Amino acid sequence: MGTHILAAAAAAPAAKSSSSSSLLLIILVFAVLMIFMFRSQRRRKQQAQNTQSQIMNGTRIRTVHGIYGTVVDSDDRNVMVEVAPGVKIKMLRQAVGAVVPDDEPDGLHPTMQAFEEPDMGADTSDQSSSKPEDRSDLSA
Repeated sequence: MGTHILAAAAAAPAAKSSSSSSLLLIILVFAVLMIFMFRSQRRRKQQAQNTQSQIMNGTRIRTVHGIYGTVVDSDDRNVMVEVAPGVKIKMLRQAVGAVVPDDEPDGLHPTMQAFEEPDMGADTSDQSSSKPEDRSDLSA
């Protein structure tokens, strides 16, 4: 019986070092993962700052919310963006998501079709002159 106790005592430190080395491995993997995440976040932030510093008057931009426009005035903190003829909005410089190339009209890819507004001048007299349907079946 005494030999079983000595064998168990000798095996215990080996099991303890095995669990500590696997814990150390998990911590090491987590640390490496965090380093890569911080590096990619720092790189994205640097790219955004470079894009925002390139903005000058006349630059076509897309905001982070998807609004396309042309910068008409800017300072260190804000930009004035013309989103339609005569319509200007003031926004923070950080809201600029990307600079849109001049060969891309209104931010659309060349294969995409522009949004077409419905023809409001169409003749709708046929619809208005027709009598409304009898809905007496709906009353209680």
